[in-house]
Amino acid sequence: MNNSAKHKKTGSGRRLTALLLAFLLTACVLSAAAFSTARTAQAFGVSSENETSVSRATAQGFFDGILSYLRLETGCSSDDPQALINESLGLQPSQNVWFLFALSQYGVYDFQSTEKALKDSFLYLASPLKGTEVQKYALFSLAIGSDLAPYDASLLAESVGSQGIMSLVFGLHLLNNGVELDDHTAEETVQKILSLRLADGGWAISGTYSDVDVTSMVVQALAVYCKTAGAGASGSSSENAAKAVEDVAEAVNHAVELLAGRQNENGGFSSYGAANCESCAQVLVALSTVGIDACRDERFIKNGRTILDAIRSFRLDNGSFRHVADGETNRTATQQVFYASIAYMRFLDGRPSLYELDAVREGRSVTPEPTGAVTPTGSITPIVEPTSSVDEPTPTASVLTPTTGALTPVPGTPSDSVTLTPSAGNPTPGGASKADDAQNTPGNSDADIPSYRLWGSGILALIAAVLLTVLAYKRRLTRRNLLLFAGVFAALFALLWFVKIQTPEQYYASLAVSDEEAAGSVTLSIRCDTVAGIDGLPADGMLLAPVKIAYREGDTVYDALTAAAAKARLPLDIGGAGGSLYIRGIGTLHEFDHGTLSGWMYYVNNEAPSESCSARKLRDGDIIEWRYTRDMGVDTEQN
Repeated sequence: MNNSAKHKKTGSGRRLTALLLAFLLTACVLSAAAFSTARTAQAFGVSSENETSVSRATAQGFFDGILSYLRLETGCSSDDPQALINESLGLQPSQNVWFLFALSQYGVYDFQSTEKALKDSFLYLASPLKGTEVQKYALFSLAIGSDLAPYDASLLAESVGSQGIMSLVFGLHLLNNGVELDDHTAEETVQKILSLRLADGGWAISGTYSDVDVTSMVVQALAVYCKTAGAGASGSSSENAAKAVEDVAEAVNHAVELLAGRQNENGGFSSYGAANCESCAQVLVALSTVGIDACRDERFIKNGRTILDAIRSFRLDNGSFRHVADGETNRTATQQVFYASIAYMRFLDGRPSLYELDAVREGRSVTPEPTGAVTPTGSITPIVEPTSSVDEPTPTASVLTPTTGALTPVPGTPSDSVTLTPSAGNPTPGGASKADDAQNTPGNSDADIPSYRLWGSGILALIAAVLLTVLAYKRRLTRRNLLLFAGVFAALFALLWFVKIQTPEQYYASLAVSDEEAAGSVTLSIRCDTVAGIDGLPADGMLLAPVKIAYREGDTVYDALTAAAAKARLPLDIGGAGGSLYIRGIGTLHEFDHGTLSGWMYYVNNEAPSESCSARKLRDGDIIEWRYTRDMGVDTEQN
């Protein structure tokens, strides 16, 4: 056999071997994936054919993981809910209110120690709780079977609507659970909430663009009024009652369409331009409340991924959850996933929704019957007619009667009670096009070539020449070595010419906009009035006095902030990417420094846009204020 034939045979053999190895590798990967899926299903104790069981097991897994995390965090002897209540969570209710609220809706537990700690901590403060704070703790008190005797009735009544949409939502939850609030009825509160609906079909704390979280929380409060259109309600004015119910059903219908259109491609959701865990949790609660299976309804499955898949992506190894994909354990995110998991399990088990309080409906006191803690199962029969430990179980003078478990879910289809149509799609914050997300980064269009690039190119060329000479001398200029050589030096040249190296002074100078480039100017300030004088912060709450910033065409609020912060030498802590950036910290003040609802918000012309600062384009004359909030924006609103 000659050399040519031998080489051909060898070449054919190598190609055949390569194809065989590729086939074997592919088979191994597919087998491993199938094995992993089977093991996952086996670990959950379910069949892969039973999607509902898998979804419930996933939610149960989130719940159990968080219990284990809480046990380790608090040093509790057990992750049994009653042990956590007695030994840790229940002794500090102010820090664990939503964990405890969730447990009260998961099973029947003894909250006697929690009630005492709650009263000792909050009900005798020198400065009484107001607004959403007093509403939250009143709702929690009802959930654990306590009464509202220690609360100031007039203060509770005044809280409804005192802080905008969220104080109406929590006020309605109280009314839905039988609390009488002077001068407020459920019907009136519902109508106020409906009047605040924005043009796109949702709600927000402020601005004209709906927020996913706020819209979901409104749906959670309105859902108990969604009856079949025309079915009527209790009372003599059946025609008005039916019309009111239809109005609520229409609003909820549009809100669900909006949420479906706002879902991200990975099954998750974003708020203020940032994909985050809490938004996913709030949507899961909302859908469970209106009788929609978030894991089987096609409108809420994107690229084969569901909300639970998105929530799982925020989970950490210790069972806790993070706010954003690159974050660490976040208490707010963990709390919200905890009660969202319970909301979803209640829906799958046919139980009333999360905010239909079991203790109120069943007339239970803070200390349950001595039968031990009861873990709910799918065999629990939903209670149809609510009963309450409060004198009047239904909202006062309301033509809308809440229905327990009002929406009967049909897996994979819309509820019979509200006609929900597929969404045609809604714009994402800042627009849906990639062009809108592109950032015009100042300082990247210099006409002059930096000297370090010229010198660096010369040095690399010299090194390349020397190495080629050495390889040639040693007779090692093989194709493999040449390809490796070319790849390494191509990468080095790319880094040299595409990565910009600047001193701090050069960077700050690059942010300046010349008169020729300027498309207009805005006024920007940074305030921290809510924490003024604390930990060395300015007593007047002014981190940066109003300053005029010139901007280029296409610049965003983020660009204006970076320019102003650079000029003032204020460090920024930034999260997210591209058109979904958000500000974690300015100067020494960061999100969550003053509570789980604290962080930075921006306002344009006294309105808070529900989109990322890197998506909001600047307009000439805009007045931009960055304000630090301790209560999700409620305390930073200015009329």
